[in-house]
Amino acid sequence: YHVWCGLLLKHFKQDRNTHSHVWYRWFNEVPVLILIPVIILAVVKPF
Repeated sequence: YHVWCGLLLKHFKQDRNTHSHVWYRWFNEVPVLILIPVIILAVVKPF
């Protein structure tokens, strides 16, 4: 994820951005959507 973010930043610096603002919003939210169930599973410990 961090490498991908670095690549996106590099493209921004070179003015080669090809994604829409909506794509970046979802790209930002996906890790949070993954993190929430991980935290819930860590607290509940169903296994």
